[in-house]
Amino acid sequence: MRLDGSPVSNRALAEQVKSILASKRLTLYEASHRSITLFGRWSPYYVPHNLYYDLRRETYSPSLFQLFALSQISGYSLSDWLRVFGFETEWIPRLQLQFPSERTVLLDSSLDDPNVFVSWLRDLPNAVPPVGVFSLSQVLEWTRPRRLGSLQRRLAGEFLYAKIGHADALAFPDLLPGSIARVRRGMCDDLLNRFSDEGAKNLFLIEHNKGLCCCRFKVVGNGRIVLASTQLPYASVEFRVPQEARVVGIVDLEIRNLVKPQLPVLGDSCTKSRALEALSPQPSQFGPLLRWARLRRGLSFRAASTITRKIADLLADDRYFIAPGSLSDYETTDIPPRHFQKIVTFCVVYALAFDILLKSLGLRLENAGEEPIPDGFMGRPSVVTTQESAEPEEAGPSELLAEMTAQFEEVPFFLRGSLRTLTSLQRLSLKDFFWMGPGRNDPQPYLAGALLAVVNRRQKQPSDCEKKPLWQQPSYLILKRDGTYLCGCCSRNNNTLIVHSYPNGVHRREQFRTRDAEVIGRIVLVTRKMT
Repeated sequence: MRLDGSPVSNRALAEQVKSILASKRLTLYEASHRSITLFGRWSPYYVPHNLYYDLRRETYSPSLFQLFALSQISGYSLSDWLRVFGFETEWIPRLQLQFPSERTVLLDSSLDDPNVFVSWLRDLPNAVPPVGVFSLSQVLEWTRPRRLGSLQRRLAGEFLYAKIGHADALAFPDLLPGSIARVRRGMCDDLLNRFSDEGAKNLFLIEHNKGLCCCRFKVVGNGRIVLASTQLPYASVEFRVPQEARVVGIVDLEIRNLVKPQLPVLGDSCTKSRALEALSPQPSQFGPLLRWARLRRGLSFRAASTITRKIADLLADDRYFIAPGSLSDYETTDIPPRHFQKIVTFCVVYALAFDILLKSLGLRLENAGEEPIPDGFMGRPSVVTTQESAEPEEAGPSELLAEMTAQFEEVPFFLRGSLRTLTSLQRLSLKDFFWMGPGRNDPQPYLAGALLAVVNRRQKQPSDCEKKPLWQQPSYLILKRDGTYLCGCCSRNNNTLIVHSYPNGVHRREQFRTRDAEVIGRIVLVTRKMT
């Protein structure tokens, strides 16, 4: 079953695959013969001449090797062939976000299909953006869908996206467990020379032999650093750079979920006192790569298998489930699984990049097809009508939208399908998105640097928040009588709305009569600059 709940059936696959091959003037016999010529009759790439018969069986699915062969023979992309058989690679980071993780992991942000259509925005005619905070619905409107490739600004892998773990949140409360930290790669060449005992003020992504963590660090001399926990009593561990650890990049943006902020778990984390190990290279073979990734996640076979069961239940397909014994066998025998669903499961559970896992199996995307399968042959309706396709492109770039997206430098389109998970809102509209704008002084310290916020406009009743720590206090968006907005924790006392602020760490209260201020809703997600 797909993530949107629609069933996947093999009954129409035979005709669909036949039509796709015919678009390249290929018959199944010719495709099967070419697979023999390219890979050999007894190779896992072999496409059988009775494939159409097999596809009519509900339980059948081709292997990843066979799909790769079809991609190379037809010239159509591997991601499109996977989509034909019911899976979209863009689901991998979406699934990673749905399950909690003890260790900090990298999300695979490279799986966006540039050929898919996505809804996009444009400036409202004659719209003048208000000063300060404002709803996107005041200045923007939806326009016709655009191909994602025409919207993305590729920065040659300049940014990485890390999901903060519950057991290694050394930067808490600056970064919460489950937050997504964007990391700008590089910019770290002279760090050891610039930072002394007072430590670095910014947050960095550090890689060591047990995984990753986002934190500050102190330089203790001779190429040695100590990871510094912001608030919690994690053990101080010293690393030699680059033998035992390396600085991957600087954290420049956080996407923070404010629905249910959680306290980190102080357990057997990467900072527990231990004999330090050299930073081991990433294995290139399938079995050793799985073992390396599982140990970095801190997962036993049983714990990993439990997650695979949750994935299988969510997708209503047992082919995504992997038993503990099978997980062990894959590591020791180095034999790839039969179903491509297992490959997807490994990417999600072990936080392995899809292309890295393919390379470990000898599959290189540069050897696969690159052309998109025409929309008419895909098992999905086209989101662009003939009339819309005939519309001319807009005269020029949207100035306001361009200014807003420039603040982000790179828009994380790969998260667009995860907004429901991140906000706990089933329906989202432009009225729920508020532009915060740079250069503001927020009364709530963990809204500092906020650019964009999502507001649950159905939660308008403030709760008593004074007894909670600052990182756990709910923040609300308040509309004042003069038309300006205020963000912060608030409470009610009869007909008085009390807004709690913390300028320079000092607690202050600002009171409004009910007719002078209105609670718009609770802020459930915020994207904020960290540098």
